[in-house]
Amino acid sequence: MSASLPPGPFNFNASFGLTWRHYWNLRTAPIQHATQLCKKYGDVVFFRVFWHRVFLVNHPDLIRQVLVTESENFPKFDRVRDHLRQATGDGLLVTQGDVWRKQRVETQKIFRSSRMGLFGELTATHTNAMLARWEGESDIQIEHEMTALIQAIMGEGFFGLQLRDSDRIADAVRVLSDVFHDESRAWLNLPDWLPLRSKRQKKSSIQLLRHSLSKVINDRLDSGERRDDFLDMLLYSPANRSNADRPAINVDDVMSQLSTMYLAGFHTTSVALAWLMFAVARHPDVQRRLREEVHLVCGGAPPGMRHIGELNYTQMVVKESLRLYPASWELFARRSVQDAELSGYRVPANSLVLIMPIVTHRDPRFFSDPLEFDPLRFSETREQEIPAFAWIPFGAGPHSCIGKSMALMQMSQILAMVMQKFELKLDENDARQIRMVPKVSLRPATDIKILIDPLKVEPPLSTGLVHGPGTI
Repeated sequence: MSASLPPGPFNFNASFGLTWRHYWNLRTAPIQHATQLCKKYGDVVFFRVFWHRVFLVNHPDLIRQVLVTESENFPKFDRVRDHLRQATGDGLLVTQGDVWRKQRVETQKIFRSSRMGLFGELTATHTNAMLARWEGESDIQIEHEMTALIQAIMGEGFFGLQLRDSDRIADAVRVLSDVFHDESRAWLNLPDWLPLRSKRQKKSSIQLLRHSLSKVINDRLDSGERRDDFLDMLLYSPANRSNADRPAINVDDVMSQLSTMYLAGFHTTSVALAWLMFAVARHPDVQRRLREEVHLVCGGAPPGMRHIGELNYTQMVVKESLRLYPASWELFARRSVQDAELSGYRVPANSLVLIMPIVTHRDPRFFSDPLEFDPLRFSETREQEIPAFAWIPFGAGPHSCIGKSMALMQMSQILAMVMQKFELKLDENDARQIRMVPKVSLRPATDIKILIDPLKVEPPLSTGLVHGPGTI
């Protein structure tokens, strides 16, 4: 193993653990700072943040090594897991080893292929309701709309009902996401009992989420009702079955799994959809091709799950949006359990390893003209040229996002349904002022106003669209 560390910026006062400069840059401008470091120093960058050795990784082969081939040597950083546990309990994002594997198997059942049709029906129902509300409106706040939509779909698909106080719960999820992001990166965390506004918000958000989910669980148990949803799978899993009418369960365990899926899936999907609509609104030519494809594949029928496999260009647009605006812009920090080697450089045990998909996604070595919105880079032929692990909006390896397939299908279906009914527009002056806020999810600093015009005629088919399996 090499004895040398990778190149990187100078660590002022490293011997005293006072490397404030790197800490400050990662807190205030993490994407820009990481991009500059990788451009200047290469695929592996070394620097110190206080007493931590930090290795920033930006190459598909090295990402594969950390997340797949040597994933057991690079578990999630303990501090990240500890802070996340405050909001989710011991759910899938926190646990490790045999407990994690058992939870992963149980959770995967909700995403089995036989249930995709149900989620497709729920997506169609709630998207149609949203589009009906848009009639007569001239503009919408897109993040708010996508949040309400995904919340409705997840509520019915996961719990069989809509959560009360949905707006308050959505705000609570955002608060917890921001608190988790900030506290897991803070040099010093103040005690939760201090009478600070941020501490009060954190406490009330956790209480609201737990109270809401606890009520859902206990109401279902009291009713004895069985439904085909995620909650039923958790309550009546083999581990919880008993001879009694009421299964012997630990409500806290079930609540941990529910809150994990809700926090991990709801916020990221709604933000990803907001960025998708933003990107499409900026490109009328992309909208034209989307409408032509939807008309060709679906005719006048509402786009459903059965159409997704033929909506090739629609799927390309979704993938390109996730490349430029990955909701999971940064993966949870990893910690090396034992000494390792990355690209010939030494990585001592107990070092932190950072992977930022948004940096890799915008690297010109892997994506030509990386800041251009070009859905055709995901066409059948061109997608094969993209290196494996260069596009990782859902992470990679055994701990990758469990809902990846459902999210891709859901986003494609919602986009197709919107394109069938509305034309989206954006004031370019407004567009230039949109800033990305990198918290747990990459979200716009302020909600994005999108102008909407109902379509009055079916789109004519142009000779520019050649449709077939995997071609466009």
